[in-house]
Amino acid sequence: MRRTLPTTSSSPYYSTGGGYSFPSYRRRTSNFGLNLSKPGRNLIILIVLGLVIGTVTSLFSISVDGVTVPASWFLVQVNALVYTGLGIPSLLTSMIVVLPGLPGLEDVFFNAISVFFIDGLLRNTYTNRQYYLVFVITGLVGNLVSLIGENYNVISFGASGGIFGLVAGAVTVDYAINRRVNTWLVMWFVIILVYSSVGPGIDAFAHLGGAGAGLLAGYVIGRSRSRSPRSYY
Repeated sequence: MRRTLPTTSSSPYYSTGGGYSFPSYRRRTSNFGLNLSKPGRNLIILIVLGLVIGTVTSLFSISVDGVTVPASWFLVQVNALVYTGLGIPSLLTSMIVVLPGLPGLEDVFFNAISVFFIDGLLRNTYTNRQYYLVFVITGLVGNLVSLIGENYNVISFGASGGIFGLVAGAVTVDYAINRRVNTWLVMWFVIILVYSSVGPGIDAFAHLGGAGAGLLAGYVIGRSRSRSPRSYY
């Protein structure tokens, strides 16, 4: 899982963006792939669609204060544009839209594959609505942390801030319900967080921000669920 920062000499970019289940929670699944949940299927489709949107919008240009930039720069997170106010919507759209080229392809591939393999954990942790909400909220927090922590000239994009939020939330949902630490789940989460956040062109700030928000969101969801047990659809 990565939130990618493709790098150039003038403006570095970044990209960020288990076998465990809760008993008795029945989940709706789709017919796509190997028993993916509906939110998991839709998230993979959106991640792939983000490359298409980024590629098409890169064919058009917009003039800003006499400077011509690709239209796609208003959909990925260009920190300089966000600080002017013009790029504020990109704090949300950059979770899906990626720039064309090798960094965008790598970002889409790794994030889509990640969702495919961890959906079994996520669909047994969240209701469909929670799945979507945790992804969006934690991805937004990750992008805000990236905005503060990264350089003014950085361009970033990718879904992994929200994906890490979902995985981190699964850790604390489990803790809040069972009142014990699932050691293997925590170790697995820490390993993939560290492994995915080290190296050039990786937006570690977005990963850490999304994961931190996910830990909090998961605990709130778990406490709410433990006080009011019921089946989830």
